[in-house]
Amino acid sequence: MKCSILADIGGTNARFATVNEQGVIADIKIYQVRENPTLMGALLDYRSTLSPDATIVAVALAVAGPVLGDVVPLTNCDWVCDRHEIIKEIGTQNVFILNDFEAVAVAITALPPEEKSVLQAGQFSARHPMIVMGPGTGLGVAALKPVMSGDYEPITTESGHTRYAPANEREKNLIKFLSHSLGFVSAENLVSGPGLVNLYQANCELIGEAPKPCIPADVVEWARSGDKLCAQVLDDFSAIFGSFASQIALSYNALGGVYLTGGVLEKMAGDFDQKRFLERFSTNPQMAEMLRKVPVIRVLSDIPAFAGLRVVVEKALKH
Repeated sequence: MKCSILADIGGTNARFATVNEQGVIADIKIYQVRENPTLMGALLDYRSTLSPDATIVAVALAVAGPVLGDVVPLTNCDWVCDRHEIIKEIGTQNVFILNDFEAVAVAITALPPEEKSVLQAGQFSARHPMIVMGPGTGLGVAALKPVMSGDYEPITTESGHTRYAPANEREKNLIKFLSHSLGFVSAENLVSGPGLVNLYQANCELIGEAPKPCIPADVVEWARSGDKLCAQVLDDFSAIFGSFASQIALSYNALGGVYLTGGVLEKMAGDFDQKRFLERFSTNPQMAEMLRKVPVIRVLSDIPAFAGLRVVVEKALKH
């Protein structure tokens, strides 16, 4: 049985799956990055769980970090993705490494309607770029540029690492506090899992309350339980995300749409304030009218990177 291995590697979780010649994705298994010393070790362990009859014809990996060559260090963990090592250990020359949000961007064009939730209909333009962004351990951003063939070309970015510009006095105070420990405060320091903890600590500082040790899930759970400070943190998160998304949408003239995804939004579910996000998304005196024309879509697919990796494998194996 011929199949390919797909891998979606983030800073927290490594998700593996197979895709067969009919395009069916199966055998999904999730590894905790902190519990596995190397990516190669996790990949080989996953390979050992597959049927002995399986012949691996390709490996496609989406990794959280800039892909500048055949050896890719991940941004938010100690793992390294080495294409030549994978070729040697798995036994196929068909090894493809993509930035994680590049793979998600490729998947966007193939997502069925039931895996999308429209937050703002806008006025879709096929002539303009699409943007996909999402908070997880970091903040991923990629673009899709329309090309003459009618297809889209993915563009990787590291926009999540740009400095966040505070939108009001309150955000200036939050960032002033965080700059003491972080120095440079990027969008990713605010709009991500760790960003929730950073915002919680900064909010505690503003009211003179000692922060409790916590992880991102705690902040969300405390807000659900009625903690007003944590509810404010989630409001800050949604608002700051809206401001950041607005800046990226304007940078790319993204009338093709802005797609929101990522593990943090998945876990927040209804606690992500979509109305607050959209308020801040269009808060720009000169460009508010244009920003209201940008379609904003929330991706409901669990692991959209797999769909993008499947497209990459299918195209490569056809040639």
